[in-house]
Amino acid sequence: MTDINFDTRASKFARNIYNSSKGRIREAVLMRELTEFMLPGFPQGTPVLDAGGGQGQIALKLAALGHPITLCDLSTDMLELARESAQTQGLAEQLELIHTPIQNLGEHLTSQVPIILCHAVMEWLAEPKETLLRLVEHLAPGGCLSLMFFNYRGMEIHNLISGNFDNLGHTMVHGKKKVKLAPKHGFDNQQVIGWLEQAGLVLERQVGVRVIHDYLRDKSMQEGKYEQLLALELEYAALPVYRDMGRYTHLILRRPG
Repeated sequence: MTDINFDTRASKFARNIYNSSKGRIREAVLMRELTEFMLPGFPQGTPVLDAGGGQGQIALKLAALGHPITLCDLSTDMLELARESAQTQGLAEQLELIHTPIQNLGEHLTSQVPIILCHAVMEWLAEPKETLLRLVEHLAPGGCLSLMFFNYRGMEIHNLISGNFDNLGHTMVHGKKKVKLAPKHGFDNQQVIGWLEQAGLVLERQVGVRVIHDYLRDKSMQEGKYEQLLALELEYAALPVYRDMGRYTHLILRRPG
C-alpha cells in the first residue's frame, strides 16, 4: 500500500473540492483558526512549512500575509498549480516548492521550523501515524502544528443520517469507495491527539470543520444560503458535540519551548 498521489486528478480536485461550497467553508474555518488563534503568537514573517500542501491555497494566503512558505507535495501536478497561482498573485519569491513525500522532508530541511501545516493529508497516507510522528520531529521548540484530518465520527454520522447502514465499521474504512475523491481513512479525534501528546506536543485548540454543511437535508442551501451557513459554521465549530461531528477536525498543537 502506498500514499495516494494526485497527479492527473489535480484539476478535478480544484473544480470539485476547492471551488465548491465545501471547499470554501473549509478554507474559511482554517484561515480563521490560523489568523486568530495561531499566528498572533509568532512574529510577522515567521517561516511556514506546508507538508502535503497540494495547490497551496492556504499557503499562498499566508504568503500574502508576509510569511515565507516551503510547500512540499508528492504530486508534480499539484505543485505546478501552486507555482502558477503564486506567479499570478505576485508571491513566487515567497514560495519554495519541494517535490517530495513528507517522509523524506529531512533530506531537504536544514533546521527545524516554527510553523508546520498538514491539512487533509493523513487520510491519504499508507502509514498515517508513522508519517505524522516523523513530520513533528521537524517542529522547533515553541513551534505550532496546524493539523486537519478526515474525522471518523463525521464519516459515521454522515452514513447514519443518509441511511447507509451497510457502510459502517470495518466496511466504512476498508470497503471500496464509490466516490474516487473520497478519503480512504477517517481518524478518531482523541486517538490522534493521544499520538501527538505522547510525542511531546500540547493541544491548544480543537474545532470541527463543516459541522453543518454536509448534513443539510436541502443541499441547495449549501450555495443558496452560503453566507448565513458560513457564519453558523464559524460559530459552532468550537462547540463540544458539534466540533466532534465535523467532517474534518482541525487541531493546533504546540511543542513546549
